[in-house]
Amino acid sequence: MSSERLLEIDIVTPQKIIFSGTCSAVSLPGAQSPFQVLYNHAAIVSALDIGAIKIINNDNTQIYYATEGGFAEVLRNKVSVVVETAEASSIIDAESALSIVSSLKTQLENTQAIGQREELKRLIAIQENRIRVSKKQD
Repeated sequence: MSSERLLEIDIVTPQKIIFSGTCSAVSLPGAQSPFQVLYNHAAIVSALDIGAIKIINNDNTQIYYATEGGFAEVLRNKVSVVVETAEASSIIDAESALSIVSSLKTQLENTQAIGQREELKRLIAIQENRIRVSKKQD
């Protein structure tokens, strides 16, 4: 694939740059619905939700990251992703995440306060997403 049809992509968290390079496509967990960015995509700014970021490299290999949400901007074939966290599928400890989910579900069963219940549900969703993404290793 010629470099003329590639996207530039940067994924950053408050701590560091997670990924910076070129790719042929990227899929993002949009707050309204997931979406894919290809070459010459319309300019867009979107909130991101808990989900998977999928980068399709020039050689068709795929890299997956679990994220808790953030924002993405697409402008002139450059994708800028700013997220709280981005964890590569290859380093996610699914067993640990399963254990955390179990503990959080126990806490949820014993919690009555609506605000605390909503936060526990969000934390469960984050860990369940990590488990799903961990299974998407290339």
